[in-house]
Amino acid sequence: MKKVLLILLVLTVAFSAFAGGAKEQPKKEAAPAAEKKAEAPKPAPAPVKPAIKNPDTLVYATYGTIDTLDTAKAYDTASWTMLRTMYDTLVTYDGSATDKFVPVLATEIPTLENGGIVDNGKTYRFKVRKGVKFHNGDTLTPEDIAYSIKRNMVLDVGGGPDWIWFYIFMGTYSSRDGNGKIVVNFKDIDNAVTTDGDYVVFHLKKPFPPLMGVVAGAWASVYSKNYIVSHGGWDGTEATWKKYNNPKEDAETMYDKECGTGPYKLDRWEKGVEMVVTRFDGYWGPKPALKKGIYKVVKEWSTRKLMLLQGDADIATVDPLYYPEMDKEKGLTVYRNLATLNVGGINFNEKISTKDNPLIYSGKLDGKGIPGNFFADKNVRLGFIYCWDEQTFLKDIVNGHGMDPVTPVPKGLPFKDFSLKSKPYDKKKAEEYFKKAFGGQVWEKGFKVDLLYNSGNKVREASDKMLAENVMSLNPKFKINVRGVEWSEYVDMIRRRTMPIYFIGWAPDYPDPDNYVYPYMHSTGTFAGRASYKNPEADKLIGEAAVELDPAKRKVMYYRLQQIWLDDAVGIMNNQGIGNRYMKDWVKGHYYNPMQSSPFDLLPVLRKEY
Repeated sequence: MKKVLLILLVLTVAFSAFAGGAKEQPKKEAAPAAEKKAEAPKPAPAPVKPAIKNPDTLVYATYGTIDTLDTAKAYDTASWTMLRTMYDTLVTYDGSATDKFVPVLATEIPTLENGGIVDNGKTYRFKVRKGVKFHNGDTLTPEDIAYSIKRNMVLDVGGGPDWIWFYIFMGTYSSRDGNGKIVVNFKDIDNAVTTDGDYVVFHLKKPFPPLMGVVAGAWASVYSKNYIVSHGGWDGTEATWKKYNNPKEDAETMYDKECGTGPYKLDRWEKGVEMVVTRFDGYWGPKPALKKGIYKVVKEWSTRKLMLLQGDADIATVDPLYYPEMDKEKGLTVYRNLATLNVGGINFNEKISTKDNPLIYSGKLDGKGIPGNFFADKNVRLGFIYCWDEQTFLKDIVNGHGMDPVTPVPKGLPFKDFSLKSKPYDKKKAEEYFKKAFGGQVWEKGFKVDLLYNSGNKVREASDKMLAENVMSLNPKFKINVRGVEWSEYVDMIRRRTMPIYFIGWAPDYPDPDNYVYPYMHSTGTFAGRASYKNPEADKLIGEAAVELDPAKRKVMYYRLQQIWLDDAVGIMNNQGIGNRYMKDWVKGHYYNPMQSSPFDLLPVLRKEY
């Protein structure tokens, strides 16, 4: 934080004056003039601070568009940050800690000592808080909590977060097999979470050490069962559950509506423009200071910057490219060098959906497009990997505000193998592998493909352009078209597997290595599944390491998985963020936790004052 203090030094000097008459008088020794004491320096008046704009409203200007408000599908930080303002979970993180929790809709954290954890760590009992109201006036019951979790498993939206529940309760990752056929029994879903008087009870397949982090996630938000059923959602019965499994895009019941117990409720949502929430006066917990929160989508950096400086936005997303220019500005509070557990990288889709897919042009290896299996050839992947210039990325694109994670497991978590190194930027090596790809056809015929980024994300835009230029410099027949699309469209294309290659980040669901190797390396994981990567050894190790209680054995497994990542050339892990947060100096109450989706998560505890 920069403060400018102006000190005005006032020096006063006293002079003696003498007067004479016409007639000379006998001279008398003049008494010394009384010496005046110098006045104490007067401090300058404090600069007049500008009036706080909209003192009851917090405006967050960013570029990520919200995908959905249904927790069965929401698997992006933009959606999560809004869900956290409107919903409560059983527990949440204790301030800045990632390994300590406090109760929310539960009255206490289950432990062995209080009888909340039994059956050798396979059963957790949460006592449910009484007197809590939903936004529609319904009273919270343990049944609402059990229903909310079961409903997510029933919907099991492709590419959503529901794998977490299947993994914990059943030891599998989905309700469906690879062909989309339902393979689980409803009774298994129904028995996973039960109620017992004032308690909701979790029945785990095996002990799962990171469970509290899972229960604190946005996907564990609690709905009013009555509200969902009355709006055409699943009625909670076995007779209808298959009807709601894996709904069509944006057809999930709670896509554009909410009914939680959180401190704010939905006012309106204009997709791609803004979402507005207003304070829920019937909230059971501490009353938020701010009456309204506005999540505003502003893609242009110059506009976001101007909004923040003029006070039309209270907080704005600032990419590392712009840290130096923002550090010169006044009237801001800056939280610096915030080490994250977020990792980012480039993923190669080994089985691109070719139907009606303009991103791959001809859909053939004919110099006018690429085939659906283009990245299934490891030589193609290695060609792109050796064209990635990590040092330029870290120095020039993120201005030193990042680290090379090398593998999906970030620094700051246990079982990180620091001995491993990323493949270097080496265009000669890249050329060597491109010449091997598809038996030499890639080099001979060339290819054409689109490389996308989400509009407004200058880091991804610059990264994509750097990679494209490096690849195209090898062969004039290599053509890569870099362009931006809306965030929601970007996510949907990844989910539909139409995007050939993409740069995306991972914000942890829970702070454990399992939550990184699973999405990036398991055949049903969020990114690996969408990229059709499959390695049976990796699948087996991931499943075993997640439930292993011996740290020494877990270490061996996670070290092996990180080596497999490099050996298989799965993708390019290129950034573990170190970020700054910029906000008006009238925003108070901020604290940082690396599990936050954005500073807007803190809306319920922020206030505006000098």
